[in-house]
Amino acid sequence: MRDHTPPGAAQPSPEILIPISLSRIRVKFAAFAVLTAGCAIFGATGWLTLTLLLTCAAIPFAVWILGGNELVRSLFFLSRERGR
Repeated sequence: MRDHTPPGAAQPSPEILIPISLSRIRVKFAAFAVLTAGCAIFGATGWLTLTLLLTCAAIPFAVWILGGNELVRSLFFLSRERGR
Protein backbone atom coordinates (compact mmCIF):
# COMPACT_ATOMS: atom_id res chain seq x y z
CA MET A 1 0.00 0.00 0.00
CA ARG A 2 1.52 3.28 -1.08
CA ASP A 3 1.08 6.68 0.48
CA HIS A 4 0.02 9.19 -2.17
CA THR A 5 0.22 12.20 0.16
CA PRO A 6 2.29 15.04 -1.31
CA PRO A 7 5.54 15.71 0.59
CA GLY A 8 4.51 19.19 1.81
CA ALA A 9 0.99 18.24 2.93
CA ALA A 10 -0.03 18.59 6.56
CA GLN A 11 -0.02 15.29 8.38
CA PRO A 12 -2.88 14.31 10.68
CA SER A 13 -2.26 14.28 14.39
CA PRO A 14 -0.86 10.96 15.64
CA GLU A 15 -3.44 11.09 18.43
CA ILE A 16 -6.62 9.28 17.37
CA LEU A 17 -9.83 10.92 18.49
CA ILE A 18 -12.92 8.75 18.53
CA PRO A 19 -16.20 10.48 19.26
CA ILE A 20 -17.92 8.63 22.07
CA SER A 21 -21.43 9.28 23.27
CA LEU A 22 -21.33 8.41 26.95
CA SER A 23 -25.10 8.58 27.21
CA ARG A 24 -25.47 5.81 24.63
CA ILE A 25 -22.81 3.73 26.36
CA ARG A 26 -24.59 4.22 29.71
CA VAL A 27 -27.87 3.03 28.20
CA LYS A 28 -26.24 -0.04 26.68
CA PHE A 29 -24.37 -0.79 29.91
CA ALA A 30 -27.60 -0.49 31.92
CA ALA A 31 -29.44 -2.73 29.46
CA PHE A 32 -26.78 -5.44 29.72
CA ALA A 33 -26.76 -5.13 33.52
CA VAL A 34 -30.55 -5.55 33.67
CA LEU A 35 -30.41 -8.53 31.32
CA THR A 36 -27.64 -10.11 33.40
CA ALA A 37 -29.61 -9.63 36.61
CA GLY A 38 -32.72 -11.01 34.94
CA CYS A 39 -30.86 -14.10 33.79
CA ALA A 40 -29.48 -14.67 37.27
CA ILE A 41 -32.87 -14.17 38.96
CA PHE A 42 -35.00 -16.16 36.54
CA GLY A 43 -32.58 -19.06 36.12
CA ALA A 44 -31.36 -18.74 32.55
CA THR A 45 -28.64 -21.03 31.32
CA GLY A 46 -25.19 -20.54 32.76
CA TRP A 47 -23.49 -19.74 29.47
CA LEU A 48 -25.99 -16.95 28.74
CA THR A 49 -25.56 -15.41 32.18
CA LEU A 50 -21.77 -15.66 31.92
CA THR A 51 -21.77 -14.11 28.45
CA LEU A 52 -23.86 -11.16 29.61
CA LEU A 53 -21.71 -10.76 32.72
CA LEU A 54 -18.52 -10.68 30.65
CA THR A 55 -20.11 -8.16 28.30
CA CYS A 56 -20.98 -5.96 31.28
CA ALA A 57 -17.37 -6.15 32.43
CA ALA A 58 -16.03 -5.44 28.93
CA ILE A 59 -17.92 -2.16 28.48
CA PRO A 60 -16.06 -0.18 31.20
CA PHE A 61 -12.80 -1.82 30.12
CA ALA A 62 -13.32 -0.66 26.52
CA VAL A 63 -14.17 2.85 27.73
CA TRP A 64 -10.98 2.83 29.81
CA ILE A 65 -8.92 1.82 26.79
CA LEU A 66 -10.38 4.65 24.71
CA GLY A 67 -10.41 7.41 27.29
CA GLY A 68 -8.60 6.45 30.46
CA ASN A 69 -9.70 6.82 34.06
CA GLU A 70 -11.46 10.15 33.56
CA LEU A 71 -13.83 8.72 30.96
CA VAL A 72 -14.64 5.72 33.14
CA ARG A 73 -15.38 8.05 36.07
CA SER A 74 -17.72 10.06 33.89
CA LEU A 75 -19.35 6.83 32.67
CA PHE A 76 -20.33 6.00 36.24
CA PHE A 77 -21.06 9.65 37.20
CA LEU A 78 -18.21 9.63 39.74
CA SER A 79 -16.54 12.89 40.63
CA ARG A 80 -12.81 13.25 40.92
CA GLU A 81 -13.04 14.63 44.44
CA ARG A 82 -12.68 11.93 47.07
CA GLY A 83 -13.36 13.87 50.26
CA ARG A 84 -17.07 14.31 49.68
